[in-house]
Amino acid sequence: MNPSNILCWNVRGLNSRARQDAMRTLVNSSRVDFVCLQETKMPVISQGVILSMLGSVFSHWVVLPAVGASGGILLAWRQDLGPATASRVDEHSISV
Repeated sequence: MNPSNILCWNVRGLNSRARQDAMRTLVNSSRVDFVCLQETKMPVISQGVILSMLGSVFSHWVVLPAVGASGGILLAWRQDLGPATASRVDEHSISV
């Protein structure tokens, strides 16, 4: 994995459709390869939400669900970077 454009953002919640649409616009205009979103505040992030928010080229991801209304991390990267050879999800972090 060798991304050249990385987006890292504390989104302070992705529960609203408007916030997800804004993320899609930002990802498309920035042409990022790797996305790290912190404080998603989502206990479950479905494949449909990820694909709708980031686009179908982001076919690889790792999620740390939020607990209650705090936390949550989403790491996602473009399919041409290939799958991760290893990943680890801990209580407060994700490593890929």
